[in-house]
Amino acid sequence: NFFELGGDSIVSIRLVGLARKAGLTVSARQIFTHPTPAALASVATVPEGAAAPPARTADAGPGPLPLPPVASWLAERGGPFASFAQARLVRLPAGARRPHLTAALQAVLDHHDGLRQQLTVPRPGVWSAEIRPTGAVDASAVLDGVDAVGLSDAALRELVAAESERIWRLLDPEAGTLVRAVHLDRGPAEPGRLLLVVHHLAVDEVSWQILLPDLEAAHEAAAAGRTPDLEPVGTPLRAWTTHLLAEAQSPRRTAELDRWLAAAPGGPLLAGRPLDPSTDTAATARRLSVRIPAERTAPLLQAVPAAFHGTVGDALLSALVLTVGDWATRSGRARPDGFTVDLEGHGREQELLPGADLTRTVGWLTSIHPLRLPLGAYDQTAVAAGRADAGALLKEVKELLRAVPDGGLGAGLLRYNNPATARLFDPAARAEILWNYLGRQTGRADSVWGPAPEADALSARPDPAMPLSHVLEITAEITDGDGGPELTAHFIWAGEALSQDTVGQLADGWTAAVDALAAWADGGTSAGYTPSDLDLVDLDQDQITMLEEMWRAQQ
Repeated sequence: NFFELGGDSIVSIRLVGLARKAGLTVSARQIFTHPTPAALASVATVPEGAAAPPARTADAGPGPLPLPPVASWLAERGGPFASFAQARLVRLPAGARRPHLTAALQAVLDHHDGLRQQLTVPRPGVWSAEIRPTGAVDASAVLDGVDAVGLSDAALRELVAAESERIWRLLDPEAGTLVRAVHLDRGPAEPGRLLLVVHHLAVDEVSWQILLPDLEAAHEAAAAGRTPDLEPVGTPLRAWTTHLLAEAQSPRRTAELDRWLAAAPGGPLLAGRPLDPSTDTAATARRLSVRIPAERTAPLLQAVPAAFHGTVGDALLSALVLTVGDWATRSGRARPDGFTVDLEGHGREQELLPGADLTRTVGWLTSIHPLRLPLGAYDQTAVAAGRADAGALLKEVKELLRAVPDGGLGAGLLRYNNPATARLFDPAARAEILWNYLGRQTGRADSVWGPAPEADALSARPDPAMPLSHVLEITAEITDGDGGPELTAHFIWAGEALSQDTVGQLADGWTAAVDALAAWADGGTSAGYTPSDLDLVDLDQDQITMLEEMWRAQQ
């Protein structure tokens, strides 16, 4: 089972791409509904004759780039945005030479249109963009070389921190500078480092899983004296964002309007006030990270998904429900029936455009949509003590997530890409919590072109004056540790709106809730099925539970 093995939505995109290379057509949605090899075999197709028509080639290459909803979300956020970027530090092959790295970077810049964006901002919040022609970005001008020969581990970390801070500030989307890189040369016998900083407008988590392998392949070709020849991009970035403009006007999207308007959050729960863009900025943000070791993460990856036929992401979000409810009770707050979170998703719902293939499209395609989560009768203390059924919560959260149409893409489309519906949304109505589960990160620090061990020294932040988007942002991921996969979560919050003590309580409560769910499932408990598991019959949850109880009584 894909999810019992730790699969997630981002890994599903990689699986779709690998299947396509092998001549099989499956969708990410089918992986969720048919998560075993046997089940996928029943729905996978082998193209015969003419394949489905690709996205319109007229929208490939240079020209105006319609901004995806997430870019409009950033524009609405306001403040300085030039250094709003992501970075990676990778380990290079020993003796990697700068000319080969330059050729590899040039091949990637020319191959992926999104890296050649240029932004125009005539007024604050009014953005437009275009894709510039191949060759418009000169790799030799954006790749610097720094001597790191003979440096100690501590000195190398200091250099990584200094260089990442330096090139981060050189980004300028309005000048078309969305990519900067540094080759940290450690000599012919030692593996060097490649530092890459890319503006968020041009990259997301899925994009990195395209860019880094492409850089590796292009460098291998250049070092061997060959011209890099990268795998083709299925659907160009412009083709997809152009389609999103039409999608925002479609009846299937406008039919969702009431759903997204109703998901608007009520009053503040965690903080006593809404965010103030003049004080709640990157400069006043605070950060806290928590880690669950491998022995406690293992049941979360296998036993928990198996217990309720769900995913790791479902379980982590369920733990948040327990945490917020417990915190509200302990802090003396009036406990509402539920609360709204903003969820980040990969946004690559390629089934919306016949023939689209986004598995190799580089760009910021992330979706953000609100979801109302229940608080009601769920008691973290009772779940931890075994007095309450954790399965009921897991199944409710699972079904709420499964009921979201097309990964929540419509929320952003109606809010930003449809003028008729955009005016109905209150710009100030924002959830307090932004939740983002990145899935499982599989790169090993000791592998060539994998993450370098000094990556934790990257020193780069958004502009201090950039307003925060949420009171609390939680990003969770599974990384490979020495003892196996480990769960890590990063809490970033508005330091002037929430106290360190409050976030500490939430972080401790969340890890305790994760442990409680893992312990519940590791004992062999099964929560049974939910309506979304049974697509051939029309049964609600009460009917399914009754049938399961009748079956158990007969055993």
